Amino acid sequence: MFEDLLYKKNINMAQLSQRSGVGYNYVFKIIKNQTDFGRCGIETANKLATALDMDLNEIYAYNQSYFQRKIYYQDQTDWDCQMYGTLNAELNKLFLIAIEYHFSPEHKSRDDIACKRADMEISCIKYEKLSEKTKCIMVAILNQQKKLLEFIKEFPNLKSLQNQKPLADKLYISQNPYNIFPAYSEMNIAY
Repeated sequence: MFEDLLYKKNINMAQLSQRSGVGYNYVFKIIKNQTDFGRCGIETANKLATALDMDLNEIYAYNQSYFQRKIYYQDQTDWDCQMYGTLNAELNKLFLIAIEYHFSPEHKSRDDIACKRADMEISCIKYEKLSEKTKCIMVAILNQQKKLLEFIKEFPNLKSLQNQKPLADKLYISQNPYNIFPAYSEMNIAY
């Protein structure tokens, strides 16, 4: 998120550190989402906002809108099975990156930057803003990978997934479902 902001402002991390007076290592952690901007302290946040020539509230709003654009927060009122399929694909991709990073550390082909981004994104998911359908898809993905309990230990913001009940009505995420994935069937999802 902040990398996008730096790109728009045509400034790099070293310049931001120098202009703000905030140590480079701390700026690096904020930009690479290894620490939460919202918890960095008002004094530091103000220094960064001033260096970016932005109001502090504007940065917080930018931070919120960045995550609100994510597919899992969108209104699903008029969605068809193709949109739910897209949601499933996006969550699968995101969760599988994190699963590989945390539970298969010996995997040679992993991209550490993509893993850290996935970690940051997952740790910022607000469970209470998700629809029941989205929560059930998440549970199905994690149960299919047999990693639900390990995953929620790593990401406590999603711990309520362990208590998620199956959907009352069947959710179709494919036009011609094969129903070969038991974890999806358990959540009343036709895939």
